[in-house]
Amino acid sequence: MMKEEYHYPLPRDEVKSIQQAIKKIRFDKEEHLYVFKNNKQILRFKGTDKHVNIPMGYLFQLADSVVVHNHPMNTSFSFEDIQMAVFHNISKLVVTTPDFIFEVQRPGLTWGFSFEDDQILNLFNVCQSHARTELEKLKAQNQITYTELELKFFHYIWVLFFNSFDINYVQKTHS
Repeated sequence: MMKEEYHYPLPRDEVKSIQQAIKKIRFDKEEHLYVFKNNKQILRFKGTDKHVNIPMGYLFQLADSVVVHNHPMNTSFSFEDIQMAVFHNISKLVVTTPDFIFEVQRPGLTWGFSFEDDQILNLFNVCQSHARTELEKLKAQNQITYTELELKFFHYIWVLFFNSFDINYVQKTHS
């Protein structure tokens, strides 16, 4: 059994805004995560090139916060990112990549669904299947490469999934 790896908080740094956090970590090769409340940085973590974990003792601080982190591989939110946002009632989740900014905003005081609900997991699986089918079609028509398929996969899933709940999910380019 693999031991869970946690990344302990770093001291707050000079980042004063979400925009500054996005700029600072956009091209970094390791994942970084900032937690903001009332537009102030309250926590900061550094992970590996593939993930960043928050220790249990800090998770209670995530409710109603804005969480900003980076994905060096240029992909949208992972399932675990969204699961964490919903479970801990994060108000907004932002992922920055070298090319894009992905954002999802909680629709109200809560997300209105839970991944502990089998129907929600089934919906996610259906969205995943549809995304894979659509991307495979594009690949078969030589409109995208296998690498592009992998990079777009979670973006397609989240477009379908969040549209089911009328939740605002966007992919933007850096300005």
